Amino acid sequence: MRVFTDFGVRAEAAAGEATASSERIRANLAGVGTIFAVGSARGGVGKSMIAVNMAVAFALKGRKVAIFDADLNSPSVPFMLGMKAPRHFPMIEGIEPAAGPHGLRVISSDVFPGGEPAPMTFLADDGELSPPAQPALVRMSYGEALQRILAQTQFGTVDLMIIDAASGLDRLHTIASMIQLDGVLLLSHPSGLDALAARHTLEVAKCNAPVLGIVENMVGFNCDGCRSVRPLFPEGDLHGMARESGVPILARLGFEPRLADSGDRGTLFVREYAATPTGKALNDLASRLETILLAHPRAVESAA
Repeated sequence: MRVFTDFGVRAEAAAGEATASSERIRANLAGVGTIFAVGSARGGVGKSMIAVNMAVAFALKGRKVAIFDADLNSPSVPFMLGMKAPRHFPMIEGIEPAAGPHGLRVISSDVFPGGEPAPMTFLADDGELSPPAQPALVRMSYGEALQRILAQTQFGTVDLMIIDAASGLDRLHTIASMIQLDGVLLLSHPSGLDALAARHTLEVAKCNAPVLGIVENMVGFNCDGCRSVRPLFPEGDLHGMARESGVPILARLGFEPRLADSGDRGTLFVREYAATPTGKALNDLASRLETILLAHPRAVESAA
């Protein structure tokens, strides 16, 4: 296991650097039209898959899109986009996003310089937990690592940036404390436990940014023999919670094996399977998000 470093910089060099300022982060994001995060309270809900396919769907509409893989411990965005070969960021005057398919600008810890990919770990924000002792490397919290990335990345001019947030309320809050989000898209399973977690996430998200809506994922599977959609989880109260909160459920997606397979193969589901029910649902979700974001003061501008 390696400890998160200042992107390959030795400890003695990193120790002399000042903490990245919020002004520097704002300057780096000045060319980004709209920023929204895809988040969830719990892992395993398909958050990264939705973030990647939304980025591709917007790019196919002619938008200039960046996608920021903010799950620093378990980055998956480059792999899902088919960027399997090591592609390290140039770092002449900062981090330059990698070029992904359809013009996507990709920011992910998976392609930072510094050796072979390996699991990363972070000090807890309260400093109580520590990674294995490696004196040559800089140890830092998730928030500190995220701040360094944002302060050094040259995002350039794009219509919108999608942030694939690491699962958990604390990670979403940390991101929102550093970036002015135009919205948060929440993902959840339909089960009772996930609906309860989604309720807590919704309250936290509302304190940081507008909640664009909820995606209910893996609601069921197609039963060929009975010609119906059978539920995968016991039904929770996600719809009742959404109604009470005034937040729309923007999509209900069934379990689609080809969606999972496309992620494993690094292919683009919304392009390869656009005509399938799930492909149509994902493209419709992108259109609904676009409509919501266009009503925002900092919304994406129409592509020329």
